[in-house]
Amino acid sequence: MTRDEIRGGALLGGAASFAARAAARLGVDVGMVTVAPPNDPLLDELRATAGLRLACAPDDAITTFAHTYSGTRRTLTQRGRARSLGIADIPPDWFNAPVAYVGPVAAECERALIAALRARFVGAGLQGWLRRTGADGTVVPAVLPEAQRPPPLGAAVVSELDHPEVDAIVARFAAAGATVAITRGARGATILAAGTRFDIPAAPAREVDPTGAGDVFGVVLTLRLAAGDRPRAAAEAAAAAAARVVEGPGLGRL
Repeated sequence: MTRDEIRGGALLGGAASFAARAAARLGVDVGMVTVAPPNDPLLDELRATAGLRLACAPDDAITTFAHTYSGTRRTLTQRGRARSLGIADIPPDWFNAPVAYVGPVAAECERALIAALRARFVGAGLQGWLRRTGADGTVVPAVLPEAQRPPPLGAAVVSELDHPEVDAIVARFAAAGATVAITRGARGATILAAGTRFDIPAAPAREVDPTGAGDVFGVVLTLRLAAGDRPRAAAEAAAAAAARVVEGPGLGRL
Protein backbone atom coordinates (compact mmCIF):
# COMPACT_ATOMS: atom_id res chain seq x y z
CA MET A 1 0.00 0.00 0.00
CA THR A 2 1.06 3.60 -0.52
CA ARG A 3 0.22 7.09 0.59
CA ASP A 4 -0.67 9.04 -2.55
CA GLU A 5 -0.47 12.81 -2.22
CA ILE A 6 -2.71 14.37 -4.86
CA ARG A 7 -3.76 18.02 -5.07
CA GLY A 8 -3.17 18.67 -1.39
CA GLY A 9 -4.84 15.51 -0.10
CA ALA A 10 -3.63 12.06 0.95
CA LEU A 11 -5.28 8.89 -0.35
CA LEU A 12 -4.78 5.16 0.05
CA GLY A 13 -2.96 3.89 -3.03
CA GLY A 14 -0.75 1.12 -4.28
CA ALA A 15 -1.25 -1.81 -6.62
CA ALA A 16 -1.83 -4.27 -3.77
CA SER A 17 -4.50 -2.06 -2.21
CA PHE A 18 -6.55 -1.88 -5.40
CA ALA A 19 -6.02 -5.55 -6.29
CA ALA A 20 -6.88 -6.86 -2.82
CA ARG A 21 -9.99 -4.74 -2.38
CA ALA A 22 -11.20 -5.59 -5.88
CA ALA A 23 -10.73 -9.32 -5.37
CA ALA A 24 -12.55 -9.15 -2.04
CA ARG A 25 -15.42 -7.21 -3.58
CA LEU A 26 -15.66 -9.90 -6.26
CA GLY A 27 -16.13 -12.56 -3.59
CA VAL A 28 -12.59 -13.92 -3.23
CA ASP A 29 -11.17 -14.76 0.21
CA VAL A 30 -8.18 -12.40 0.29
CA GLY A 31 -5.11 -11.95 2.45
CA MET A 32 -3.04 -8.84 1.79
CA VAL A 33 0.54 -8.39 3.01
CA THR A 34 2.15 -4.95 3.09
CA VAL A 35 4.81 -3.01 4.98
CA ALA A 36 3.76 0.22 6.70
CA PRO A 37 3.34 1.87 10.10
CA PRO A 38 0.59 -0.35 11.61
CA ASN A 39 -1.33 2.61 13.05
CA ASP A 40 -1.40 4.68 9.87
CA PRO A 41 -5.04 5.77 9.35
CA LEU A 42 -4.88 4.92 5.64
CA LEU A 43 -4.92 1.25 6.66
CA ASP A 44 -8.42 1.64 8.10
CA GLU A 45 -9.98 1.38 4.64
CA LEU A 46 -8.27 -1.97 4.09
CA ARG A 47 -9.23 -3.29 7.52
CA ALA A 48 -12.86 -2.33 6.88
CA THR A 49 -13.07 -4.28 3.60
CA ALA A 50 -15.27 -7.35 3.95
CA GLY A 51 -13.49 -10.55 2.97
CA LEU A 52 -10.00 -9.03 3.26
CA ARG A 53 -7.53 -9.98 5.99
CA LEU A 54 -4.60 -7.59 6.37
CA ALA A 55 -1.11 -8.54 7.53
CA CYS A 56 0.80 -5.29 8.07
CA ALA A 57 4.51 -5.83 8.68
CA PRO A 58 5.72 -2.89 10.76
CA ASP A 59 8.03 -0.15 9.57
CA ASP A 60 8.46 3.49 10.52
CA ALA A 61 8.14 4.62 6.91
CA ILE A 62 5.24 4.46 4.49
CA THR A 63 5.85 4.40 0.75
CA THR A 64 4.67 7.82 -0.39
CA PHE A 65 4.25 9.29 -3.87
CA ALA A 66 3.40 12.88 -4.75
CA HIS A 67 1.37 13.12 -7.97
CA THR A 68 1.75 16.26 -10.10
CA TYR A 69 -0.36 16.74 -13.21
CA SER A 70 0.24 18.89 -16.30
CA GLY A 71 -2.77 18.30 -18.52
CA THR A 72 -2.96 14.52 -18.86
CA ARG A 73 0.73 14.03 -18.07
CA ARG A 74 1.60 12.83 -14.56
CA THR A 75 4.90 13.20 -12.73
CA LEU A 76 5.59 11.02 -9.68
CA THR A 77 7.92 12.02 -6.87
CA GLN A 78 8.78 9.44 -4.23
CA ARG A 79 8.82 11.08 -0.80
CA GLY A 80 9.23 7.98 1.33
CA ARG A 81 9.73 4.23 1.04
CA ALA A 82 8.91 1.42 3.41
CA ARG A 83 11.41 -1.41 3.63
CA SER A 84 11.16 -4.27 1.17
CA LEU A 85 8.70 -7.06 1.81
CA GLY A 86 10.41 -10.13 3.27
CA ILE A 87 9.49 -13.79 3.30
CA ALA A 88 9.10 -13.66 7.10
CA ASP A 89 6.43 -10.95 6.72
CA ILE A 90 3.99 -13.42 5.16
CA PRO A 91 1.86 -15.39 7.66
CA PRO A 92 3.02 -19.04 7.35
CA ASP A 93 -0.40 -20.49 6.49
CA TRP A 94 -0.87 -17.93 3.70
CA PHE A 95 1.85 -19.62 1.66
CA ASN A 96 -0.76 -22.30 0.95
CA ALA A 97 -3.06 -19.87 -0.89
CA PRO A 98 -3.77 -21.32 -4.36
CA VAL A 99 -3.32 -17.99 -6.15
CA ALA A 100 -0.98 -15.08 -5.42
CA TYR A 101 -0.81 -11.61 -6.95
CA VAL A 102 2.32 -9.48 -6.46
CA GLY A 103 2.04 -5.72 -6.82
CA PRO A 104 5.41 -3.95 -6.47
CA VAL A 105 5.44 -0.17 -6.74
CA ALA A 106 8.99 0.67 -5.56
CA ALA A 107 11.09 -2.47 -6.09
CA GLU A 108 9.93 -3.83 -2.73
CA CYS A 109 9.03 -7.34 -3.97
CA GLU A 110 12.22 -9.12 -4.95
CA ARG A 111 12.94 -12.38 -6.77
CA ALA A 112 13.49 -14.37 -3.56
CA LEU A 113 10.00 -13.45 -2.38
CA ILE A 114 8.44 -14.69 -5.62
CA ALA A 115 10.44 -17.92 -5.42
CA ALA A 116 9.18 -18.58 -1.89
CA LEU A 117 5.50 -18.50 -2.85
CA ARG A 118 3.89 -21.92 -3.04
CA ALA A 119 0.79 -20.81 -4.94
CA ARG A 120 -0.02 -22.91 -7.99
CA PHE A 121 -0.59 -19.71 -9.98
CA VAL A 122 1.20 -16.37 -9.51
CA GLY A 123 0.43 -13.12 -11.28
CA ALA A 124 2.23 -9.79 -11.00
CA GLY A 125 1.94 -6.16 -11.98
CA LEU A 126 5.28 -5.13 -13.43
CA GLN A 127 5.14 -1.40 -12.68
CA GLY A 128 7.41 -1.43 -9.63
CA TRP A 129 10.13 -3.33 -11.50
CA LEU A 130 10.18 -0.77 -14.32
CA ARG A 131 11.17 2.42 -12.53
CA ARG A 132 13.68 3.91 -10.14
CA THR A 133 13.92 7.07 -8.08
CA GLY A 134 16.35 9.81 -9.04
CA ALA A 135 18.38 11.88 -6.59
CA ASP A 136 15.58 14.46 -6.39
CA GLY A 137 12.91 11.80 -5.82
CA THR A 138 11.51 11.93 -9.35
CA VAL A 139 10.41 8.52 -10.58
CA VAL A 140 11.91 7.63 -13.96
CA PRO A 141 11.79 4.53 -16.18
CA ALA A 142 14.29 1.75 -15.49
CA VAL A 143 14.55 -2.01 -15.98
CA LEU A 144 15.26 -3.66 -12.65
CA PRO A 145 16.68 -7.20 -12.29
CA GLU A 146 13.23 -8.82 -11.97
CA ALA A 147 12.31 -7.37 -15.38
CA GLN A 148 15.64 -8.28 -16.95
CA ARG A 149 15.39 -11.95 -15.90
CA PRO A 150 11.70 -12.60 -15.27
CA PRO A 151 10.74 -14.79 -12.31
CA PRO A 152 8.33 -17.67 -13.06
CA LEU A 153 4.84 -16.20 -13.41
CA GLY A 154 1.52 -17.35 -14.77
CA ALA A 155 0.40 -13.79 -15.62
CA ALA A 156 2.04 -10.39 -15.93
CA VAL A 157 0.41 -7.00 -16.51
CA VAL A 158 1.97 -3.69 -17.48
CA SER A 159 0.74 -0.34 -18.81
CA GLU A 160 2.05 0.91 -22.12
CA LEU A 161 3.01 4.08 -20.19
CA ASP A 162 5.22 2.28 -17.66
CA HIS A 163 8.32 2.10 -19.85
CA PRO A 164 9.25 3.25 -23.39
CA GLU A 165 10.59 -0.27 -24.18
CA VAL A 166 7.51 -2.07 -22.94
CA ASP A 167 7.26 -4.37 -25.98
CA ALA A 168 10.76 -5.77 -25.50
CA ILE A 169 10.16 -6.18 -21.77
CA VAL A 170 6.91 -8.11 -22.12
CA ALA A 171 8.45 -10.34 -24.77
CA ARG A 172 10.86 -11.62 -22.10
CA PHE A 173 8.01 -12.45 -19.73
CA ALA A 174 6.02 -14.14 -22.48
CA ALA A 175 9.07 -16.19 -23.49
CA ALA A 176 9.37 -17.30 -19.85
CA GLY A 177 5.84 -18.71 -20.02
CA ALA A 178 3.59 -15.93 -18.66
CA THR A 179 0.37 -14.72 -20.23
CA VAL A 180 1.13 -11.01 -20.55
CA ALA A 181 -1.21 -8.04 -20.91
CA ILE A 182 -0.20 -4.54 -22.01
CA THR A 183 -3.01 -2.24 -20.91
CA ARG A 184 -3.75 0.77 -23.12
CA GLY A 185 -6.52 2.60 -21.27
CA ALA A 186 -9.51 3.38 -23.45
CA ARG A 187 -7.81 1.58 -26.36
CA GLY A 188 -8.05 -1.77 -24.65
CA ALA A 189 -5.17 -4.18 -24.16
CA THR A 190 -2.71 -6.35 -26.05
CA ILE A 191 -2.35 -9.96 -24.90
CA LEU A 192 0.63 -12.25 -25.44
CA ALA A 193 -0.10 -15.91 -24.69
CA ALA A 194 1.48 -19.18 -25.81
CA GLY A 195 3.16 -17.65 -28.85
CA THR A 196 0.10 -15.65 -29.96
CA ARG A 197 -0.56 -11.92 -29.80
CA PHE A 198 -4.00 -10.30 -30.03
CA ASP A 199 -5.83 -7.14 -29.01
CA ILE A 200 -9.02 -6.80 -27.00
CA PRO A 201 -11.14 -3.63 -26.87
CA ALA A 202 -11.83 -1.75 -23.66
CA ALA A 203 -15.28 -2.38 -22.23
CA PRO A 204 -17.57 0.67 -22.61
CA ALA A 205 -17.28 3.07 -19.67
CA ARG A 206 -17.83 6.68 -18.64
CA GLU A 207 -14.39 7.53 -17.30
CA VAL A 208 -14.19 9.61 -14.13
CA ASP A 209 -10.90 8.45 -12.57
CA PRO A 210 -8.59 5.81 -14.13
CA THR A 211 -6.52 5.28 -10.98
CA GLY A 212 -6.22 1.60 -10.09
CA ALA A 213 -7.86 0.27 -13.25
CA GLY A 214 -4.68 -1.46 -14.39
CA ASP A 215 -4.23 -3.11 -10.99
CA VAL A 216 -7.79 -4.43 -11.08
CA PHE A 217 -7.25 -5.64 -14.66
CA GLY A 218 -4.17 -7.52 -13.43
CA VAL A 219 -5.76 -9.28 -10.49
CA VAL A 220 -8.89 -10.29 -12.42
CA LEU A 221 -6.78 -11.61 -15.31
CA THR A 222 -4.76 -13.63 -12.79
CA LEU A 223 -7.84 -15.02 -11.06
CA ARG A 224 -9.60 -15.99 -14.28
CA LEU A 225 -6.52 -17.66 -15.76
CA ALA A 226 -6.01 -19.54 -12.49
CA ALA A 227 -9.64 -20.70 -12.71
CA GLY A 228 -9.00 -22.17 -16.16
CA ASP A 229 -10.26 -19.46 -18.53
CA ARG A 230 -8.55 -19.15 -21.90
CA PRO A 231 -6.49 -15.95 -22.26
CA ARG A 232 -9.05 -14.08 -24.36
CA ALA A 233 -11.94 -14.80 -22.00
CA ALA A 234 -9.79 -13.93 -18.97
CA ALA A 235 -8.70 -10.65 -20.57
CA GLU A 236 -12.28 -9.72 -21.46
CA ALA A 237 -13.34 -10.31 -17.85
CA ALA A 238 -10.42 -8.15 -16.70
CA ALA A 239 -11.40 -5.38 -19.10
CA ALA A 240 -14.99 -5.45 -17.85
CA ALA A 241 -13.82 -5.05 -14.25
CA ALA A 242 -11.40 -2.24 -15.14
CA ALA A 243 -14.18 -0.39 -16.96
CA ARG A 244 -16.30 -0.31 -13.81
CA VAL A 245 -13.37 0.99 -11.76
CA VAL A 246 -12.80 4.06 -13.98
CA GLU A 247 -16.42 5.16 -13.47
CA GLY A 248 -15.68 6.75 -10.12
CA PRO A 249 -12.97 7.34 -7.53
CA GLY A 250 -11.51 4.36 -5.69
CA LEU A 251 -13.12 1.19 -7.02
CA GLY A 252 -15.77 3.15 -8.88
CA ARG A 253 -18.81 1.00 -9.73
CA LEU A 254 -17.08 -2.38 -9.46
